[in-house]
Amino acid sequence: MNTKQLTYFVKSAELGSIAAAARELDISQPSISQQISVLEHELKTTLFSRDVRGVCLTENGERFLAHARSVLRQLNQAQSELHQASTIPTGQVALGMTQPICNILAVPLVSMMEREFPGIELSIYTGYSSDLSRMMQSGTLDIAVSSHDDSDNTHIRHERFFRENIYLIIGQNRTFDFPDEYLQQGSIPFEALQHHDVMVTSRTDSLGFLIEQYEQETGHYLRKRQPYGQLMTTLRYVTEGHGMLITPSSSFFHLERSQEVQALEIIEPALYRDVYLMTPSDRPLTNAMAQVIEQIRNLTKQENANGHWRGLLV
Repeated sequence: MNTKQLTYFVKSAELGSIAAAARELDISQPSISQQISVLEHELKTTLFSRDVRGVCLTENGERFLAHARSVLRQLNQAQSELHQASTIPTGQVALGMTQPICNILAVPLVSMMEREFPGIELSIYTGYSSDLSRMMQSGTLDIAVSSHDDSDNTHIRHERFFRENIYLIIGQNRTFDFPDEYLQQGSIPFEALQHHDVMVTSRTDSLGFLIEQYEQETGHYLRKRQPYGQLMTTLRYVTEGHGMLITPSSSFFHLERSQEVQALEIIEPALYRDVYLMTPSDRPLTNAMAQVIEQIRNLTKQENANGHWRGLLV
């Protein structure tokens, strides 16, 4: 197996056509077909199903594609590390963030990286914490900014850098009954939450996992509803007054600023979540990765100082 075969395979998979891959790579079609056949022989499996329209990945082909991309990206990073000037980081970095964290960090991070470090090619992925753990285990991600759940974290380094406060948010024009006393004092005891329908992620996400732990510790079990998948959809549901959501301030700071939602601090006990910078323990930290991590730390300090991402810097 060699990088030429992996490159031909990935490009053919992305374009759905060996002929199209040959044109883009400026290689003859028979050469690509031969190398992919050799790869399939070595792997002892069929990677593509073929018809007159082109090629389509088999189930094993789908599995192998993620690994092939990861290998090529790591080789690209290694070459960049060896050839770049030490003061000018370059290379590809795949960054994963949970949706609330992406909401507060993605735009300023991408803007800053494009301006200050044009040699770094940053790709951003979002998902639940368990999704990010799986992507890191498979080699798809270089860095993740997330929190703990019950996922397998073997071969993943964790560095705690922030402890975020967790809130209950309510739309200003709610269509359901809710005690005014909590709105006036700006806080609500965890015990009182069990009397109201609240939206919170399932245990496949770190926040849902955390809530389950609080329920077991306190003996107070909430009437939970699932959010609507995407954070933006869930926030619209809340701002239009149809429900309440448990979430960190990184999710809703922009809506609070425009007075579309009110945030209540959850107390007795206080609810918070530790946030970690995660990297693969079986791969070296490249200069490009180190620079992305440094900027994540800087932006977190900035957003915490201006009150958008409330919590404690570690």
